[in-house]
Order: sequence, then C-alpha cells, then structure tokens
Amino acid sequence: MYYLEMKQAVNLLTNEWNLGKKECGATGNICAWIYLFSILEESEKIVTYSDGRKLVGFSGYSKNNSKKHLLKKKFYAVIKNKLYKSKDIKDLNALKEYENNYDYLPRELENYFDGEVSILLVDKSYRGKGIGKKLLLKVFEYAKKDNMKNLQILTDESCNFKFYETCGCERIYETIVKNQEYGKLGNISSEKAFIYEKKL
Repeated sequence: MYYLEMKQAVNLLTNEWNLGKKECGATGNICAWIYLFSILEESEKIVTYSDGRKLVGFSGYSKNNSKKHLLKKKFYAVIKNKLYKSKDIKDLNALKEYENNYDYLPRELENYFDGEVSILLVDKSYRGKGIGKKLLLKVFEYAKKDNMKNLQILTDESCNFKFYETCGCERIYETIVKNQEYGKLGNISSEKAFIYEKKL
C-alpha cells in the first residue's frame, strides 16, 4: 500500500470499528494506524478496490510460516511497535486486552489452517455493489496460487458474517466474546464470534 492508500484505509477502519480506542483513551486515529500496520505485517498480499483515487475497500491474506516479504513485514512491525509507545494512547494495557479479546482460535484448530483472511473492509457507502465479494474472491485466487489449501476467517456479530457463506465459506466454530464494538449490537456486553473456513 502507498501512503495515500494507508491514510484512506485508516479512515475506513476508524469509521467501521472501535479498535480499542475507547478502552485505552486514545486520541486521533492511532488505534486504526496500529491495526493497519498489524494487517500489513502479517499479510502476504493486499488487494484494493478504488473509485478514481478514492480507496473504497481492501482485503488480504496471511500465510502461516511464510518466508516471503520478511524485510517488508519487519519494517511494518517496527512502525507498529513505535506507535504502541505513542503519547496518544493513555492505557496501553487496556489496548492489549482489547486486542487479545479477538484471539479466540481454539487449540484444536491452531495448526489446521494454512493462513487467514487478514482483512476485508468496504466503505459503507459502497456496500451492496458486490465489491466485497470481488475483493474476497481475488484474495482466494492469490492464496490458491500461493499453494494454500484452506483459509480461516475470524468474524463476529458486529459484521455481516453470513456474507462469507455466500462466498463458499463454511462456519466451523462459534464462541462468545466480550462486545467491544460500541453501538453495533445495542447495549449488550457479549457477542457471538465465529470461525469460517474457505477450502481452496
């Protein structure tokens, strides 16, 4: 991603999710920048969709034990770790706790997948036009060419999780996590979280 795309991606992330901002008392878009660099650090490939110069959506995938793009991934990790030290974050431990809440892969599935859909996000005003499906199918195509057999998708009730079923994915796991996406599901403290599998 180029810097202009990154800035637009951060705006998309900020408009979509809390990303720990409320928990850690952060100011500005620092949590979205941290999340974006986490995605870039782990992703083998990022696919974007633009309307002119406007970034409308993006998706990507990670590959377990990958030996590609190591220098680039290390660069993104360095930036991410510097951002964690930002004065814009009032409570770093609260941010880390927020992030850990969404790590719900059970032990029996730890070595099952070849990788993961690292992100899928489309601008709210462009939804319903098939852009998300185009992005996801392109990610599946690249992952298959990368000799991957299956991908995991972690999602929850705050997202349109049934969308993945229309793209040939199968729900294989369900659990309950703390609801940290304020306003998405009303005033409730927990939400269902899911793991989907896409066989390539």
